Order: sequence, then structure tokens, then C-alpha cells
Amino acid sequence: MKITKLSGVFALLLIAAAAACGKGEEPQTEANATAEVTATAESAIGEDAYVEDHESGKAAFNVAADGNVKAAVTGPDGKPIRENVSGTLLWKGPSGEEKTVPLTFDEKAGLLVAAGPKLEADLTQIGYTLNVGGKPWSGTLHVPAGGTAQLHANAKGAADLRLPEGKLGPHGGRIEIVGDDRLELLVDEATGEVRVYVLDVDLKPVDIGERKITLGVVADAPQVVVLTPVTARADVNADVDADVNAKLAAGAYLTGKLALAADPLKLTIAVRNAGRSAVALCGYHAGAAFAVHARAPRVKVRVKTDWDAHARAHAHAHADLKAKANFDPKVHVHTGAGAGARANAKANVNVRAPSVRVTPPSINFQVKAPSVSIPKPSFKASASARASAGAKVGTH
Repeated sequence: MKITKLSGVFALLLIAAAAACGKGEEPQTEANATAEVTATAESAIGEDAYVEDHESGKAAFNVAADGNVKAAVTGPDGKPIRENVSGTLLWKGPSGEEKTVPLTFDEKAGLLVAAGPKLEADLTQIGYTLNVGGKPWSGTLHVPAGGTAQLHANAKGAADLRLPEGKLGPHGGRIEIVGDDRLELLVDEATGEVRVYVLDVDLKPVDIGERKITLGVVADAPQVVVLTPVTARADVNADVDADVNAKLAAGAYLTGKLALAADPLKLTIAVRNAGRSAVALCGYHAGAAFAVHARAPRVKVRVKTDWDAHARAHAHAHADLKAKANFDPKVHVHTGAGAGARANAKANVNVRAPSVRVTPPSINFQVKAPSVSIPKPSFKASASARASAGAKVGTH
């Protein structure tokens, strides 16, 4: 009997142990299967894919230079979403033309795939809308000609040249490393004017050379802006404000206009110089997901500047310099339909017309009838005047 009872208890223990083992194996098997599927998807999309972090999960993109796209979606638990997922891409060409490209699910690869146009511009704007379980995820990519792989490679290279946290440029702007360049970028918060300066290793402004810079911005609305170079000027004047001269003669920059009510969510900078191109997404680190949800940090580029005041000062100074310029010390006045009258006068000559008074130190002034009538005494000259044939000055 005792043996029978012990055997029964042992049997119950064996059954319980077997049940416990069974329960422990199921999660392990499921985790292994999930890891295998995730590894397969990551292998298919490539380790240099660019990933955006949304409220409900992550969307990874691999956009190749030939326009082929692979995309993968994962939930907040990190598991790949393979059902009830689809999407579209809105491809914007360099001339502003748009093309809608569908994303379809490839069961074998476990990815969304699409075939878009070849990447040709320094930055191509690609908007995306994903339908994940009936909910839309949307965003915008600014992709260089080399695809997202170039974006990833440039981010890895820039990591070795990282500047101290919070370091600002000599003009108070944000510093970004793009390829071999150190760039200072800032946007006037009132006017939206953007300026990009090229800096040396000591963070001093240098000549922009032949660089072409394109900005891709995601804010209230996505936009691509090609900046215009402002080259250094040698024709500065001592009469102009010293600060204006400094900005004109040193620290040449590239400029443009951005429509920004607040700092942007994303800012991509593409630089082309001497046949080489480089690109940087501000704040992006290779291998990390870039946050695009409502709580994501903004790219701080908007600052308060005095550019508008300096521009007005330079305009006034330029006008004053023109007013002080030396002219021909003779004045020529022609009246009459057939025979003209000419009077030559030196310094301090007043010419009075119905609504015009001109008093320069010396001037060459011509009035042709019938556009201007000069009534008497319409002309006074301190110097002697010689009347030509058929006309008299000061008499009728």
C-alpha cells in the first residue's frame, strides 16, 4: 500500500513537472520564432536602413539609389507586423512633379516593397503613408542620391568628429558636420532667412568656395530649399558700418528662405563640392531610430538676429555715398522745339521745375520739352552763361 501511495504521489509529481516544462517551453519557442523572423526581416532590409520612431512602433526604410524601396514595420513590443499592413510613397521630383508609388507586402521577404524613380537630386523628398492595422502612420524622408545607405555611412563618419555638446558657431548658430565640412546654420526667427557658413577646424568662417548646399526640412509642411551663395566682397567702404563690412568681407555664406513657425522636426543638409557629395540628418546617429512623434525633440536653428537692421544700415549708407559722388561740374539745359538753349554753370546751380529742386555741388541735368516747363525766373546761375543760337536764358 505504501509503495502504491508513493507511486501515485510520484506519478502526480511527474505529471505536474511535465506540465510545468510544457508551459516553460511555449514562451521560449515563441521568442525564438520571433527572433528568427526579426533577424530575417533585418537581414532582408539591410543593417544600414533608416528607422523612424512613431507613437505606435517603428518604420524602417532602405531606399536604394535606383529607386527600389524596402520597408519594415514593428510594433511597440519590437515584433514585426506582417498582417494588415500596406502603404504608399509620394515621390517629389527635382522640378516639383509628384509620383505616387504603392508599397506592397512581399510574403517571402516579410517586407513592404516598391519601385520608385531613380534618385538624381542632391535631396529627393519622399512622403510615406503606412496603413498599419487600419491606423495611418505618416512621415517624410529626404534622401540623398546615394540612398539611405549614404545617410547611414555619413552619420557613422561624422561620429568620429563630434563637437562638444551645445557648442555654437561664431554667429550663434548650430554646428553640423557634413562630410569633411563643419557648417554653421541659423535661421532668423522673424524673417525665415537662413544662412549657412563654412568653418575651419578652429570654427572660424572661411570662403564657401564652389559648394552647393540643399536643405530638406520637415516642419508644418515639408520643403526642399537650394541655398544661394553670397561671396566675399572686396569693394567695402569706410563710410559703411564696420559690422556690415565685416559680414561682407569675411564669413561669406549661403542663404535662402524657410517657412518656419517653429524649429523643425527634421533637417537634412546635402553638400556638393568639387564633384563630391555628403549629407547629414541633424541629430541622427547611425543605427538608432529617429523620433518623429509628437514628443520628439526639435532641431534648434531659429535665433534672433540683427540682419535686417544691418541691411537697412547698409542701404542708407549706400544711398549717402551715391549722393556724395562727384558729377560733371556743368549743367546742360535744353528747351524749345526746334532751337535749344544751353547754359553752362559751375558749382551752386539751382534748377527749379514745378516739383523738382536739385542742389548738388555739380550736376549734368537735361530737361526736354514738353515734359518739363521752366517758367521765369526759372533758372539762376552764379556763373556766366552762354546762350546758343535761337534761345535766351531768363528772358522770353
